[in-house]
Parts: sequence; C-alpha cells; structure tokens
Amino acid sequence: MKADLSVVLKDAPAAVRRAMTEDAQDLAPGAAQVMGRFWSAVRAGKGNLSMPPADAYRSAAASESTFRCLMRTMAAYAPHVSTAPAKLVSDEWYARRKKPPAKAASKPVKPVGANWPASWRRMKPKLDAAPISVSTRERYFANIDRCAAVVTEGLASDTHGFIAACELADAFLFHADESLRVKPVTAANYIYGLIALGVRGGVAEESLTAMRVIWRELQDQAALDEKNKYERLSALMERGGYAHVADRIGELRTRAQDLPAHSAAGRRSMQQAVVCAVILNKPPRKGDLVSWRFGEELIRDIDGTWRAEWEQEKTGGETETGGMWPEICDILDEWILGGRPDRLVHMRYNELVGRNWLSHDDTTPYRNLPTELTKAAIGVPSHDLRTLAADYMRRHDPAHAADIIATHLGHADRKSTAPYRAECDGAAGQAIWQGVRSIISKQTGKPSSKRRKRVHTLRP
Repeated sequence: MKADLSVVLKDAPAAVRRAMTEDAQDLAPGAAQVMGRFWSAVRAGKGNLSMPPADAYRSAAASESTFRCLMRTMAAYAPHVSTAPAKLVSDEWYARRKKPPAKAASKPVKPVGANWPASWRRMKPKLDAAPISVSTRERYFANIDRCAAVVTEGLASDTHGFIAACELADAFLFHADESLRVKPVTAANYIYGLIALGVRGGVAEESLTAMRVIWRELQDQAALDEKNKYERLSALMERGGYAHVADRIGELRTRAQDLPAHSAAGRRSMQQAVVCAVILNKPPRKGDLVSWRFGEELIRDIDGTWRAEWEQEKTGGETETGGMWPEICDILDEWILGGRPDRLVHMRYNELVGRNWLSHDDTTPYRNLPTELTKAAIGVPSHDLRTLAADYMRRHDPAHAADIIATHLGHADRKSTAPYRAECDGAAGQAIWQGVRSIISKQTGKPSSKRRKRVHTLRP
C-alpha cells in the first residue's frame, strides 16, 4: 500500500506524501487519488505549492463530492497550504446544485401605486412632483403600499382621517397573522407616508391633524420600546463595553485563522470580526455599510492605511472615517486576503477594486446583514453600537459631546441629535453641580485651628 501511495502521490510535497503514507490505513476512499491528481495539476501548471491556483482544484475533481473529499484531505494533511483560491471553486459547485423548480407563472411587476385606492392614486402625481429626495419619495411609496394592503384586506378605511389612522394602527400592531405585525415605530412610519401623501394631495388639514394624533401616539410607544435598547446596552457595558467588543473581535479572528481558508465557517467568523471592527472605528448606518465598494467608498492607501468616504443614504451628506486605526487596517487586510500570504495584499486589493467589500463580488448583500453579524458576534444589533459610541463621548466630555456626536454619527439636523443632546446637557449640568457642591463644601468647612485663634484675638 505504501509503495502504491508513493506512486500516486509522486507530485505531492514530501511532507504531505509522508503524512498520508503513514496514515494509509485510515485514508478516506479516493482521498489519495484526488490528492495525487491535484498535486500533479499544480506542478503541470507550475503553480505555487504554498497557494495552489483554482484551476488545479477544477482539474482534480470532476464532481462536487470529489471536490469536498479533496478539501477535507487538504485540511487534514496539508494544513499549511493556503486554500483561499478554492473558495471560488466551492462557490461554483454550490451554483451548480439543482435549483427548486421555478413557479409556473411569475406575477408581473405592478407599477407604483397600482394597488392603491382610487383616491390615493389621484394624489400620487402631486407627491411625484414634490421637492423631496428620491430616497424619501421611494420610502413614502413603500409605506403607502403597506397601508394600501391593509385597506385591500378590508381592515381600514381609505379616507384620510382619525378613523383610518386608528384602523391602520390596529392592523399593523395586532394583525391576525403574527408575521404581518410590526413595531410601533414601523407602524408610525407607514402612517406618516400616508400623511405625506395627504399633505401634497390637498387633504383637509383637520383630517391630517387627526391622523397625526395617532402617529404621535405610536411614536410615544416607540419611545417606550427604546428602553429595550438601553437594557441591551447596559448589559453590554456590564460585559465591558468596547473592551468586550474588542475581545470578541480577537476571538473571531483566532477562530477564522484556525479554520481552512476556504471554509464557510471561517469566512463568516472573519466577516463578523471585520464588521464589528469597522463599526468600532466609526459606526455607519447599516444601509450605508452594506453598499461600500473597494476603491470607491472603502479605500486602501499604498502605505496600508484604510479609509472610508461615503454619501449617507439617509441624509445625503458626505462623511468619512479618516485614516482608520492601525488595528482596524490589519483586520481589513486579513479580510481581503482570506488566508492568502501577507505579501499578496496589494495584488488582492487591486483584484477587488469595484466589488462589494462584504461579498467580494458585484452583488450587494441584503441590508440587514450588519445587524445579523453584530448580533451573532456581540449580542446587539449594529445600530446599538452607534448609541454606545455616543454614550462614551457623553461620559468623556458632556459639555461638548453633543456636537461631536452629531459629526461622528452623521446626523443632518438638530432633531436627529436631540435625544443625545438632552442626555449630554443633563450630564454636563450634573458635572457642574457636583463641582459647585465640592467648592461649597470646601468653603463651608470648619476653619483651621490657626484661623480660629486669629479670629479669637481680634475680639474685644
């Protein structure tokens, strides 16, 4: 058997050949043959033995099961070899898997407003012409669509006013189908879209004012729900706050390094680490974060410094991180290398220019990915880290923190910063009062014995 393996594995590196020969009795069926073909293909193509090219994997395995056998064998007997290029081949095999049969007839895409009540459709042209941003208009349309769906079910009136707002709110919060229920803040946004349509469409102000009563009630409920976020943040602070996040990033990096470069688990761990790290440096909104592309929003300078510059989807304003911390730059390098040697970082970055930074291809991930990644890593959604950053700034310098928070978080107006500003004003006032108390305490303390004696001698 050993003699046979020496022939089959003649092109394999000596260390790999020796390890497999010593373990000949326990090799999986076909493992030696696929490894032999693989290393022969590497040498025939004059590939790098420390990081074989993707074509060698394709040449060695004619089926997905054989390819998976090759990857398991590589992990067991050639762990020192970078299998990063195999990630592409693995994705190709996944893509070839049999897809579920397509539905017989897909529904044609309906134009915006097609499912709206007739009275709403008549108002739509005025909302189309309103001087608002494209993203705001699209958000209004999506919110009105949700209201229209409730009206279509017969759960709410299509006439703008107090009754319609009450019925819509009840349907959104307490729908018979639990999967269709939403949080108060979401219900408020849906109804606000309908109010915006009425404002442009000429609905009587009395009716709109009545709808705003329900909208504000939903906002008040949302404010009460906000305490859940602070409970999560309180628990995170008890675990160490930023220090805990940094520790988790280190643990995730170590786990990724211990797994084969091509493994999905290793990639996911590294993805969690890099998202937490970038948010730690400066927390973008999740909609902005998922859309970054290498060389466009996320840039690597020739000296290895990473920086991000982007237009915020919510406000339309420009913002940037500046040069990121060296530790964050190291994690980003590790993320794009994906197990490749460090010396290839410049070449790898140039390969990825124009591609999405999270998917490493031309596709943009779904918007909620950052939240899923941070929840899996540290137990809180990505947006909570924005609040955590503001909390640290408030504690450090409450007198000036509000303006710094506005810049750091990319708030466009004072309304967005109002909750943070109120907390900062309170903390600043508390600090001032503590200082005043300290001064008063010193001034009203018992006079020293020397002072008492001098006073005594001045008495007649």
